[in-house]
Amino acid sequence: MTLVIANRTAKEVSFSADSRITFGSTGYFDKGIKLFSVPFKLKGPAKSKEDFGKYEFEHNYGIAVVGSTTNAFTVKDSIVEILPNVTYLTNMSDVSIIGIGWFIYKAYKEISEELAQVLREGGLCEIILSGYCLIERKVRILRFFPIILPDKVEFKFEEILQNEGDMLFYGSGKQVAQEIYDADKTLEALQILKKVIESGRETTVGGPMQSGSIYDKDFKISGVIEQEVNSEGQVLNTTKYRRAFLVKDELTEATKPPYLAFSYGYKQVKIKR
Repeated sequence: MTLVIANRTAKEVSFSADSRITFGSTGYFDKGIKLFSVPFKLKGPAKSKEDFGKYEFEHNYGIAVVGSTTNAFTVKDSIVEILPNVTYLTNMSDVSIIGIGWFIYKAYKEISEELAQVLREGGLCEIILSGYCLIERKVRILRFFPIILPDKVEFKFEEILQNEGDMLFYGSGKQVAQEIYDADKTLEALQILKKVIESGRETTVGGPMQSGSIYDKDFKISGVIEQEVNSEGQVLNTTKYRRAFLVKDELTEATKPPYLAFSYGYKQVKIKR
């Protein structure tokens, strides 16, 4: 499973996640990618041949996945195909994030229903989608999720994180995260995530942390710089991660063949020791 933290502040909407994928009693893998940036492109009705290649709006949406990796990654790949290929047909077309959500929901529901027949509850997932809404002119967040009933499973989607300061937890580590947050409301999302990982209370949550945010209109993935500090605020150790990969010396690596480097932003988090 996993832990995804969705948070809205005055500055941003952010997703934070661990990197662990668990294979039952067999073991686990700590390089699972759980946050994604996906292009959303919107076309209007083509009036000429030249219009076929023109987009009226282009933004990057963010996706966080929770639960069955088979289901989540299949749905994610479907969303990757849907979002860059949306066309509105009339002035009655709903191009809000709710309208886009209904489009995505059909794929999520169909994939999940089929996998649930084979893997039962082990084939269920949740998808959290964050994007700039063209109608309300602000960032809005949708959650696609299953409801397990005694005789069937239903699939729904809803809007979440509508208020500044909202922080929500999803996945197998959500209870531990909620307890940590309730004990100290000053903690940031990445600090809570790190505490859950280090506590060892939920073994399906682990590995390096991942982060992605919308500051304005576009979702961007960031690396994470962990700064261990003492009670006086002095830095004891600094570790840098890009997704689930430890970054040792980017500049030195770029001086060797093939002489390439990542152009990547990083989010810094202080870990008190």
